[in-house]
Amino acid sequence: MTTLENTISILEGLPETDLIKIQALAKKLFQRHEDKVADEAVGQFLKPMSREDFMRDIKNAEDEFARGEYQEMGEALDEIYRELKI
Repeated sequence: MTTLENTISILEGLPETDLIKIQALAKKLFQRHEDKVADEAVGQFLKPMSREDFMRDIKNAEDEFARGEYQEMGEALDEIYRELKI
C-alpha cells in the first residue's frame, strides 16, 4: 500500500468526531500557510523601515492632520476599492 492508501484506510475507520477534528486541524494548517504567503508578499512590497523612518512618517501624518489634509476612512476605502475594481 502507498502512503496515500494507508492514510485513506485509517481515515475510513475513524469516527465522525475524529474526522471533524482532523478537518479543523487541516484548515488551521492551511490558514497559517496562507498567512505566511501573504506576509511574504507584503514584505516584498513594503520597504523595511527604521525607527527614524517610522517616527518621521508619524510626524508628517500629524502635521497633515493638523492642516486638515486627511480623508475620512470610508472615503479612503471607497477610493481604494475603486482603484482595485473591487
